[in-house]
Amino acid sequence: MPAVTVTPECLILYDFTNESVLSIWSQVYARPDSGINTILDLEGKRVAMVRGASSGVGLRDYAEKFGVTAIYLEKDTPADIFTAVSEGEADALVMYNSAGQEEVKEYGLTTTPVMFNPAQFGFAALKGRNQDLLRAIDPYIAESKKNPSSIYSMSMQRWYSITAEEIIPAFLWWILGGVASLASLFVMMSYLLRREVRRKTAELARQNEELVRKNEELRAAYDQLTAMDEELKDNFYQLRKSESALIQARKKLNLLHTLIGQDIRNAFFNLAGFIQISKESESFDEAKIIFEKEEKILQSVQDNLSFSEKYQNLGINQPRWQNFEYVLLSAISHLDLSHISRRIDLPDIEIFADPLLEDAFLAIMDAIVRQGDQVTRIGLSCQKNADTITIIIESDGQGIPANEKEQVFKWEYLGKSGTSLFLAREILSITDISLQETGEPDAGIRFEITVPESEYRIVETNE
Repeated sequence: MPAVTVTPECLILYDFTNESVLSIWSQVYARPDSGINTILDLEGKRVAMVRGASSGVGLRDYAEKFGVTAIYLEKDTPADIFTAVSEGEADALVMYNSAGQEEVKEYGLTTTPVMFNPAQFGFAALKGRNQDLLRAIDPYIAESKKNPSSIYSMSMQRWYSITAEEIIPAFLWWILGGVASLASLFVMMSYLLRREVRRKTAELARQNEELVRKNEELRAAYDQLTAMDEELKDNFYQLRKSESALIQARKKLNLLHTLIGQDIRNAFFNLAGFIQISKESESFDEAKIIFEKEEKILQSVQDNLSFSEKYQNLGINQPRWQNFEYVLLSAISHLDLSHISRRIDLPDIEIFADPLLEDAFLAIMDAIVRQGDQVTRIGLSCQKNADTITIIIESDGQGIPANEKEQVFKWEYLGKSGTSLFLAREILSITDISLQETGEPDAGIRFEITVPESEYRIVETNE
């Protein structure tokens, strides 16, 4: 049989020559500046095709597989579709490559990389029959491919305007007539095979849709598991941070108890000395002075015990995220700031700190307020650094002398209000937050609170 398409379906019924006679495929043509390089580039494009041509039908099916929606313009003749593209009515056209070579040049169009439905044609015989004839045809086809002056080569040049690669020797033309009666059978078989392919394609499309649906379900489940994993990682990270902070807090609590215990022991030692002196005193005035000193010692003991009781919860509860401005406002509510103006220029910040954070802020603000009427304004601002954020609390007034900048954070520098910058620094350092005073001695107080990147977060607000 001549001109039979070499397909897997046909290979079941026929044997073919090893040398193919002709190769064709459906080809998309367009203007040189079309930008059409793949089937996806046809989305929304106007594509001209000959009405009823199999190349147009094939393009619709090919585009549908890729989810591409094009606008199809059907014309009566090949000349009509080439004219439509050249005049701008259509963006591209589709037809078999064997029929479009000459017109492409004539209409100033170009061949795009979009091609599909390739097919090879060859001589065929029923399965297992006429094997000697097929083998005899092969050398003539091969020789014709090499010889540009062969009859079939010249015919290919004349009808397709291309140099033939697959050519039929002249003496074999009689074979074509002998198998012409099989052409109708070939057409019928091609139709049946095409219908079966379409059915299989539809089934594969349905299966593909099911696979896509299952894949989406799996992806959704994966995303859910990923979200749960991230949540677990975050919880584990927060737990580790809390554990580390609690260890630090317990160390600082032990230090606080040690310092208070030492002060109380010293007080009792001094008190015992004064009691002994009072016993040996022979003068009432002298005894009165000693009693006053003893009274001060007892008061200091009471103050230490009260201080210890106030901060006995240091490190008992794990750190948590706290809104900086809210905690600060709660702290200064215990102070008289009626004569002081306030300026707050801060983003909405949360910091990870010990629950006693309010007491730390109270000690800081109390250190400022204790300067009395010298202080008329307090400002709060922040400075974003590479891996930290620095919160600045500054005021006007006298400031802290240079030789006392570190002394104010010592245990011995206990404020009259029962608050202490020593404790403020200790509370903040539980979560690696530092506190220092950097103001000029005669230009007011300036406290800098430096928070590591992992210990703060800026709260996004929905406007």
